Amino acid sequence: MIHSYPSIYNLGHAAIVDLLKGPVIVEEKIDGSQFSFWKRADGEVECRSKGAPINMLAPEGMFKAAVKTVLEIATRMRPDVVYRGEYLAGPHHNALTYSRVPSGNIIIFDVNPGLETYLDAESKRSMAAELGLECVPVLFIGVVSGIEQFRKLLDTESVLGGQKIEGVVIKPAAYNLFGRDKKVLMGKFVSESFREVQAKAWDSEHRTKGPQEILSALQSRYGTSARWNKALIHLRERGEIENDPRDIGKLMKEVPEDVLKECAEDIRKDLFEWAWPQLRRMLARGLPEWYKEELLKKQFENTTAV
Repeated sequence: MIHSYPSIYNLGHAAIVDLLKGPVIVEEKIDGSQFSFWKRADGEVECRSKGAPINMLAPEGMFKAAVKTVLEIATRMRPDVVYRGEYLAGPHHNALTYSRVPSGNIIIFDVNPGLETYLDAESKRSMAAELGLECVPVLFIGVVSGIEQFRKLLDTESVLGGQKIEGVVIKPAAYNLFGRDKKVLMGKFVSESFREVQAKAWDSEHRTKGPQEILSALQSRYGTSARWNKALIHLRERGEIENDPRDIGKLMKEVPEDVLKECAEDIRKDLFEWAWPQLRRMLARGLPEWYKEELLKKQFENTTAV
């Protein structure tokens, strides 16, 4: 079966704190839809979007071109190897408008010959070429010296043309760092222009606000149209969008789940930074009276002893 791909966290997330301590491989982040496919040992071909398996006999409309490509190249696919790619139905698939789509509408970004095993960049490119598909470009391999290195990479024109790259994906060069879920740790650094969350400054003034004001600030920070659009993309990839008002309920459910998965650590940090200064002052409330009472008890103990 096609196992799920690792979560890709924004740089700074607690889950990938060790990612930049060693050499990494940095690749272009393509603004498409995650699409995986493989050929079983018995010759049957299967495909999967980020969120769900795809019906090969009646693929969801969004992925028809991708499934068509996979069926055309099936004889060249290696058995029991999972190919990972970004699928673009057209030059304007999500937010960015590129000059072109990749060959076959799929551009490979990883190849798994086994569970959580990955090919190196050259082998991956070679295996993609066997299928007549392109591979995402490698922008850097080595130890990253600082955040400015990533910012400079964002000036690179996309391999698909027409745009600067949306961002970069960062992986351990040897694919040998794993998270609690036993999957390889991966991160991303996204252009400010296309951030999924238009974060607003969480400055010191928030720490003196009341609970309702803090909740409003968090809502403003995480309840953005960019986040809603991401939820829409996820549902569309799973074939759950009907282009009807009935979709609203699904979107209302998807948005919180997306925020919980990607932003829980940041929200906990924000809430702690707000609560701790106030809680710290409250922890000793009543302590002077308590201690005076303890001293008084001590006084009577001494008197009794005499």
